[in-house]
Amino acid sequence: MIPLSRAVSVCLVRYTACASLVFSSAAYAQALSPDCDMGEPATLPLKWTDDMRPIGEAMINGVPVPAMISTAAVDSAVLNKKVLDRLGIPVRTSQSVMFPENPRNPTGSYSVQDVSFAVLDDFSFGAAKRKDVMYRVEDFMDDTFAVRIGAGNLLYADLEIALDAGYLKFFKPKGCFRAHLAYWDPKAVAVTTTWDLLKRDPRVLFTAHIGGKNVSALLSTATPQSYLPKATAERLGLTPASPGAEREDPLPGHGPNQPVWKVPVASMSIGALDIKDFDLRLMDLPHSGEILVLGADFLHRYRVYIASAQKKIYFSPIRTPQTVRRGSVEVIGAPAH
Repeated sequence: MIPLSRAVSVCLVRYTACASLVFSSAAYAQALSPDCDMGEPATLPLKWTDDMRPIGEAMINGVPVPAMISTAAVDSAVLNKKVLDRLGIPVRTSQSVMFPENPRNPTGSYSVQDVSFAVLDDFSFGAAKRKDVMYRVEDFMDDTFAVRIGAGNLLYADLEIALDAGYLKFFKPKGCFRAHLAYWDPKAVAVTTTWDLLKRDPRVLFTAHIGGKNVSALLSTATPQSYLPKATAERLGLTPASPGAEREDPLPGHGPNQPVWKVPVASMSIGALDIKDFDLRLMDLPHSGEILVLGADFLHRYRVYIASAQKKIYFSPIRTPQTVRRGSVEVIGAPAH
């Protein structure tokens, strides 16, 4: 426990274990041309919640707090109201017009919404440090993290996602436009990505194939299990009546009339990468679009390198998976009296 000046007790993130990190410059020398300079990567160690979601560390007003890593979130960072209340940080609310093209507005129409925000004296995550900064605030159901770090923060540079080894690495390569950037695996599969040219949405999309049909896909580190909207799944030949399908409980916050179906996928590929023995969850999701979300279950089986300048993603199968050791998470404590 760490005593704060505001008489708030803070429990830091506590986990069973975190994989040790080893960086070998020799790996680069073997895989990259002399003209390609990857630079020194910024490494973020990761730990996991019980349901496999990765957690890093951020600092809010000098206090270390757990940060949920979410490559599928649009914002750079969103603060958790539950934790801000416990830290004594005021939250303010104002009205904002949401335009149809805003990626945070999935309804496709103009709307006026209440938006909550908080001003922090200082905030840091990885190498980024900011003072007197304002971030959006949401009242998340989950209070095991203080801030959700999204694609706006994670994809400012090239990103290597290695959940199996317990880290993210950020690269700023120079002279590497034609290089094979998955330095650890010369046979890694590269596929072309789609980016929002106006930079309204920092996330990257790519194409997957299920049953011989195309579907747009994105990576979501903070989603425990990969899923498809039910209507999209039906177009791809996956339904609750598919062989081996099993009904599961609805997601937290959803009623019994919105069940989840676990469906084995017989044929799935990303470029030249064939994916075997993989399950997808099917569920009713309003305003979700036709998107296949590949979550932590996928990312614990495949190491990924997102190359922003090349507009590619590299996928590399993990041939010797490490055992995922999960642990408990302690959250920000209530104010001491």
